Amino acid sequence: MTKTSRKAPRGRGLRAATSLLATSLLTAAAGMATPALAADRDPDLLALGIGIYDQSWIDPPAFFQVDADTPHDRSQFVTAEYRFGWSLVKVDDWFAIKPLVGVMETFKGSFYGYGGLQADFTWGPFFITPSAAAGYYAHGDGKDMGYPLEFRTQIETGYRFTNGDRFSIALSHISNAELGKTVTIPGTPRTRTVNPGANNLVAYYSFAL
Repeated sequence: MTKTSRKAPRGRGLRAATSLLATSLLTAAAGMATPALAADRDPDLLALGIGIYDQSWIDPPAFFQVDADTPHDRSQFVTAEYRFGWSLVKVDDWFAIKPLVGVMETFKGSFYGYGGLQADFTWGPFFITPSAAAGYYAHGDGKDMGYPLEFRTQIETGYRFTNGDRFSIALSHISNAELGKTVTIPGTPRTRTVNPGANNLVAYYSFAL
């Protein structure tokens, strides 16, 4: 009985070798890319803070303006923020836009939960971080801010330690962007929107995670 051998179709061996080589290259590239992406991402931060809510020492007349007809209702507060390390926009090592979420509660029972964005400007170990956020506010026994939806703008500056932790101080402004209820000004036919606003001072210590 004569054995006959069948030749593999021409080119199949070449395609198999090419496929194996491509798979090996992609696997190697993925292995090299993963550490690069991890190295490019900043650490997440857990920022814990304590401060003075609705303080009257620093009341800028323009950008952080509050209603002069509404008395201050000062209170201490505590806050916690989770600041994500991944960036929506990043320029080298000196600028990045990142998301954040946080909660704040005053010693008078006012609660604020929010989410937003921060812009990180860094120069060596120093940084300036403006941020903007929006969220739900419940005044409890504290200041009635006129509306449950409140917006926070904040400017923060501080020092970054070699382990990634940070210490900073910040001035923030919370208001409802004129979304509050409309009331009549006593003794006049005019009306105004209830939007008292509050300027707050806070010191943060942020733990690199």
